Amino acid sequence: MAQRQLPGSLLVLLVLAWVLPGLTGHDPWKQDETYIFGIVQHMLQTGDWIVPSNAGQPFMEKPPLYYWVAAISVFLTRHWLAWHDGARLASGLFTMLTLLFTGLTGRLAWGAGHGRLAVITLIACFGLLYESHIMITDVPMLTGYAIALYGALLARRDPVPGGFWIGTGAGIGFLAKGLLIPGTLGVTLLLLPTLFHNWRNRHLATALTVALVSAMPWFLIWPVLLWLRSHELFYQWFWLNNIGRFFGFSVDTLGAQSSSSFWPKTLPWFAWPAWLLAAINLWQQRRQLLHSAPLQLGLLAFLVYFSVMQLSASARTAYGLPMLSGLVLLATPANLTTPRLQLWLDYLSRLIFTPAILVAWYVWIVLYRTGQSPAWHWLTRGLSPEFHPPAQTAALTAAILASAMLPACWLGCRRLTARGVTASATHVTILWLVLNALWLPWVDNAKRYRDVFVQAVSQLSPGYTCVSGIGLGESTRPMFVYYLEWMHVPYHIGDDAQCAAVLIDQWGMQPPVVPDSWQLRWHAGRPQDTKEQFWLYSRGKPASYQ
Repeated sequence: MAQRQLPGSLLVLLVLAWVLPGLTGHDPWKQDETYIFGIVQHMLQTGDWIVPSNAGQPFMEKPPLYYWVAAISVFLTRHWLAWHDGARLASGLFTMLTLLFTGLTGRLAWGAGHGRLAVITLIACFGLLYESHIMITDVPMLTGYAIALYGALLARRDPVPGGFWIGTGAGIGFLAKGLLIPGTLGVTLLLLPTLFHNWRNRHLATALTVALVSAMPWFLIWPVLLWLRSHELFYQWFWLNNIGRFFGFSVDTLGAQSSSSFWPKTLPWFAWPAWLLAAINLWQQRRQLLHSAPLQLGLLAFLVYFSVMQLSASARTAYGLPMLSGLVLLATPANLTTPRLQLWLDYLSRLIFTPAILVAWYVWIVLYRTGQSPAWHWLTRGLSPEFHPPAQTAALTAAILASAMLPACWLGCRRLTARGVTASATHVTILWLVLNALWLPWVDNAKRYRDVFVQAVSQLSPGYTCVSGIGLGESTRPMFVYYLEWMHVPYHIGDDAQCAAVLIDQWGMQPPVVPDSWQLRWHAGRPQDTKEQFWLYSRGKPASYQ
């Protein structure tokens, strides 16, 4: 029986509807977006593309590939997008590349028609949804891994282009995150010929040679320039943020501490439904494992990366994105060989996402009519219970149109062989569209710093020409600089005697201990945030009044 696939035109619409919403229309959000945008802003304002700096201070956590691409995006879109929106388009670009190479890998591995199934399976993975729409360097890390896996499969047939893509993928991963991607890829590509005889050939040796040559510019140019600029900054990046994060001796300082149960608890929802389809396909093709290169590559790509994550002393959900590439490679064929599971996935996605979409509408209607959200703890724990969403005709129309696609999804998916994974991807996309159309202003109000800092500056009379900051962290410093620059009020890091105003960033509601000469002018925090509070003090009269 012929396999019924999602038409290519509808696949393009699905990809665009999933990728584009959420990339623009909101300020930088705590925690990652704020410091990443601060680095991008610093690059654009100073022209220093070698040392990532956050609000004037070197920030050596990640290599600069994402910052470079985001800065170029800001420059190209500066006339019609806010800087932070232009920067976030970099995530959209890398995500599109990831989907492209995921599709190419699926087609190369399993044949015609499987490329689009691989793309749909990746879109259906719930863990990718939020991470791929924010400013975060883990997005190009996934891109590099997806490109390298494509190159590894291609190398069996065409070693030179295959090696080029392996090296390029490893290089992108390196300049996005550091040693993690090249390290895991290196172990995977060494284990393949060690464990499986069908990888022991000259093609792989040629491909690895080409890969090494292709990767050298990525591996050497920026690190050498950084070393020449500052040995100390090179040490902070290479030793503390790469080696130290993995083995744990710098985790207490840098954060993101892991636990042995983190990934076993996270992976079931993060990689759903890819992990289930991957497990079924492995079982169905278990007798082919010693002979099937795609099975071998997908299994090792996942197991090696998972093992590294499990051994690492640092863990965040975004770190696990590359695991999805191996799982999707394994999962793709199962979409055409599991009719009962596809039926079950279809109805499960309806059961989960249809109520979620209805709840999104209900909450928005209550907010719009009363200015008060429903008193649900899980909802108001992070979002302000008092908010009146703006009446945006375009957004409301988009939400209505997206919701109207539910019946079309139910009817259309029934005709597809891979109805379950297609329904999952479509339901995820519709929910994402509705949330972005209805809830984005509300979420933005809770996760941004604009209102807090604009309120702070409003307490200063015209005579205050600068503000010094004490305790402002990596997320708050760049946002204060960003918003104050619009207000034309210079900001100084640390207690500056030349400034008559001081802003203190402190955890907890207890007021800070300050000298008697400081007078409290203002105190606030972001909505529903009782942990991080800001305190504005003035010391005597402004310099212009003295």
